[in-house]
Amino acid sequence: MENEQNRLLTATDLQDGDNTQSFADKLYEQITSVIGGSNANQFFCMSLPGTLISASQYAYDIDNNEPKPAFVRANESKLVNKLFDACQMTASDNGRHLSTQYKTALDMLTPKLNSKLFEAKNKLREVLMTPYPYNFGDGKQDVLTLEQVFYRLYSDYVEAKQAWAEKQVAKKNELAKKYPEQTAEDYKQRNNEFLDWYEITAEAEVLGVEEKLGKVLSVFSPGDMEIINGILDSGVGREIAEARSTIANVGKMNPDGGHVYPVQLYPENWFTLLNTSFTSVDLLESPAALAQQLALLVAQRSNITSNINSFLAIIPDETEVQALKEAYEKSDTAFKASLEALQKTYANTTLDMLKTLVDIMASQGLQEVTTVLPSTVMRIFGVENDKVKDLLDKLSANFKDCLTAQNDLIDKAQKATSAAMQYFEKNNKLQFKSMLSPLQQQLDNTNQDIEALKEKIRLATVLQSSKEANKQEDENEVAPNHVPENFTQIILTSSLKEANQASSSYASASSSNYGVSFFFGGYSSSSSHKEAISNAFASSSEMSIQIGLSVAKVQIGREWFNPGVFLLTEDMYNTSSKSIAPSKDYQDFSKDRFKEMNQCVFPCFPTAFVIARDVTIKFTSATAISNSFAQSVEDHSASGGGFFIFGGSRSSSSSSAQSNSSVQSSANSVTVRFTNPQILGYYLEATPADKSVSINNTEASSNTDFISIFEFVTKFQEMLDDYNKKYNKQTLNL
Repeated sequence: MENEQNRLLTATDLQDGDNTQSFADKLYEQITSVIGGSNANQFFCMSLPGTLISASQYAYDIDNNEPKPAFVRANESKLVNKLFDACQMTASDNGRHLSTQYKTALDMLTPKLNSKLFEAKNKLREVLMTPYPYNFGDGKQDVLTLEQVFYRLYSDYVEAKQAWAEKQVAKKNELAKKYPEQTAEDYKQRNNEFLDWYEITAEAEVLGVEEKLGKVLSVFSPGDMEIINGILDSGVGREIAEARSTIANVGKMNPDGGHVYPVQLYPENWFTLLNTSFTSVDLLESPAALAQQLALLVAQRSNITSNINSFLAIIPDETEVQALKEAYEKSDTAFKASLEALQKTYANTTLDMLKTLVDIMASQGLQEVTTVLPSTVMRIFGVENDKVKDLLDKLSANFKDCLTAQNDLIDKAQKATSAAMQYFEKNNKLQFKSMLSPLQQQLDNTNQDIEALKEKIRLATVLQSSKEANKQEDENEVAPNHVPENFTQIILTSSLKEANQASSSYASASSSNYGVSFFFGGYSSSSSHKEAISNAFASSSEMSIQIGLSVAKVQIGREWFNPGVFLLTEDMYNTSSKSIAPSKDYQDFSKDRFKEMNQCVFPCFPTAFVIARDVTIKFTSATAISNSFAQSVEDHSASGGGFFIFGGSRSSSSSSAQSNSSVQSSANSVTVRFTNPQILGYYLEATPADKSVSINNTEASSNTDFISIFEFVTKFQEMLDDYNKKYNKQTLNL
């Protein structure tokens, strides 16, 4: 029971303790349960937040066998050859590279030299280097070593076999030219003549080959020589040298100063998974969110119109222009008077708020202000749901006059501007025309944007009215439209309360898995937004969270990477004071194990990553959702922010058109959809336990089963000196 507190939550624990399980733990458990995997040495490291990924960085024409481009190789290498701290949740990688840490770990190891194997090899070498006088048939008694005599005779045997094989090939080629037709008759003739020739020639040739083999066997058996070579070639340590050589030869330098180490991802067409099944209707924002965008455009149009109006003042007494100018000013006065009248009925309004509401009504073809959706009114005026009816009732009396005045104002402004342009052109006032023309273009573009936004508002209003008519909650509301091949669907239901509860999983120090920061996906947000979410956390009312997404696992292959060499560390010395991995043979992953792993040089490495697409998050409340909460979600999404582990684009633009997410809100719910695929995290495999012993360890030096490097060199030199004194004394003048 000692390690009970350190033990990580298993799937069973998570189910049994559902009442206290945090939102982050639920999400982690759902991902790992559907992805699966039974490798006891692997664990999932979830990113907080996820990483957006674009297919354009990895796509090429794999269907037509196009070779993988250099930029794709480089991008894939950067994507999967980064390392992470050993933990279940982290904010980012740790800045280290797999290739660098792998090379460092290899350089830390040097093989132990087995004394018994060393002695046996020396004895075999002495046998092979023993002088062996032999007459090769040239009348001379050559004094060579046993090994030299064997391989000279064996070479003669191989040459004889090769010569006999070449004669057979030459005869077949000769007969093929003599009978070139591919007919049964020619085939029969070729076969018969070859058999006749073989019967006459083969016996003598085979006897010649056997003679050569007999000479070899009289000295030494080829089979025995293979055994000796196998023994001389055995021993732990060569794998380290091969691994070093492989990684040294495979890396290619990049212009940024780094190196690209190629990887193979499975499935090979994995980049085709980086798509979305959301339709334009799915991504259509709510009327309330669109109303905020409309307010910005309305303010822009007011500024542009004001600038254009200033140009009309420089035009002298031109009858037509002045008439249009006066008509514009009259309409402007009437519109402002209508707005002021509205403002007096409800003192907490601004002109921009009223202009936006006027445009909303015009876009939806509404005649009565009381028919505007409550959620839209809440967003425009910043009021809660219980004050919407009172506000609309007060505005109702004067709103028709205001709507008529606005339409008249827009018409008069366009006519006055057109007349001014004609006046400048007719009177050769090109300088004024060149100054007015960009403003006119800006006004046209803004009007087009407003009309396009109004069309969206009309469609969004129809869709939202339909949804509000059917208030039944269903998991299908967050379920992906389509679950593609290789993907698995996840539907998760939790609560905002659980999102404010710390995870029990082991996380890196920099990660946040609960609270306001976790809600906003680890991204910063304004103080007002943070306050709105904090109030929601503190509220006694329950808010449910539904998440739907599709996930897939992409495997990582590295031909140059061989972590199996670390299984041999028990037969290695460690030349560093650091360990490559923990020395203990753990059976599962615990906080203690993770802490020990993070003190090592190469504790774990990525073997796969998890992709998510078609992510939908829905916040639902039994009572009306506060305006501040809904607006905080919309603003954060529009500026590219993320939620929970689902990352945003962090666009600097305030327009949601530049974001990778869309928000739909109603009186009781807020729904966020992410269009871009994301990497939710990596599967990491623990490096085998480091059983190596420090090269300076006194216990290691007293172990008689192994000899030191110094002893190896000394004894090998002694063997060579003894051999030369015995056989080469006269030659070397010893």
